[in-house]
Amino acid sequence: MFMEFGVVPTYMINNVVLEDDSSVDLLKQLQGNYELGTHLHPEFIEPDKSFAIYAGKQGLANCCFYPPAIEFEKIKNITELFERRFGYKPTSFRAGRYSAGGNTISSLARLGYLVDTSVTPHVCWDDVSMKRAIDFRNAPEQPYLIDEKAVIRADSNGKVLEVPISIALIKRKMLREFIVAAGGLRHSLRKFKPIWMRPFYSTAEEMIMIARQFESIYTGRGQIALNMMFHNVEILPGLSPYTKTESDCVRYIDELRRFFSFCLDSHYSFVGLSQLYGLFKS
Repeated sequence: MFMEFGVVPTYMINNVVLEDDSSVDLLKQLQGNYELGTHLHPEFIEPDKSFAIYAGKQGLANCCFYPPAIEFEKIKNITELFERRFGYKPTSFRAGRYSAGGNTISSLARLGYLVDTSVTPHVCWDDVSMKRAIDFRNAPEQPYLIDEKAVIRADSNGKVLEVPISIALIKRKMLREFIVAAGGLRHSLRKFKPIWMRPFYSTAEEMIMIARQFESIYTGRGQIALNMMFHNVEILPGLSPYTKTESDCVRYIDELRRFFSFCLDSHYSFVGLSQLYGLFKS
């Protein structure tokens, strides 16, 4: 379907996949246009690796709450693993659980990354075990060069481009009921809901609503970006909390198809994450 619509997906890969020969072989044989990036769940990689056997384990730790030196080494290790596997350096990154902080961005800059896509505007993530939070409620909705001292602040001299996941605050009265992420999500204003450009969380109509709102708000900009995210397992039944049946998966694919059709009809171009670096830096 991506090839049919000309979509250029960016597959964010964690080290569990990178360590698996059959997964790497499959990724090397992918057809069409795509980008490969890295995705770090810190418990699964040295230093201070928590799990030797991955089956049944969950990544619940937040990258940005590790000591800076440890976080850097973890990002460095997954970057070098990617390079050994594919023969080139990755240039796009997403922190597991969206847990990027200033030290994360500094590490990415040191390692030659161009793009991070960990920020979720209008959302604050509570880490109950650490009694801390990752607060993106005031983050920009459109790409920006990052101030390493404050991830949600733009800096024209920043070395890494943040491409936030497309999330918009939509008035409640404009929405029918929809599913929101569970487990520590807070939103800013009671009169509004944060709507994600994420299938199953949102219908095709709701994702189109995000696009239309961005087009209205950012009409004076030379270009706007729409950044959808989802996990690959969501297109197969029973592998996620969302698509539990074959009919769920059919509906999921149909929502994607309708949204991609909207994008083509509205003259959007499809690009990989790292391509946005040059477009927005200029």
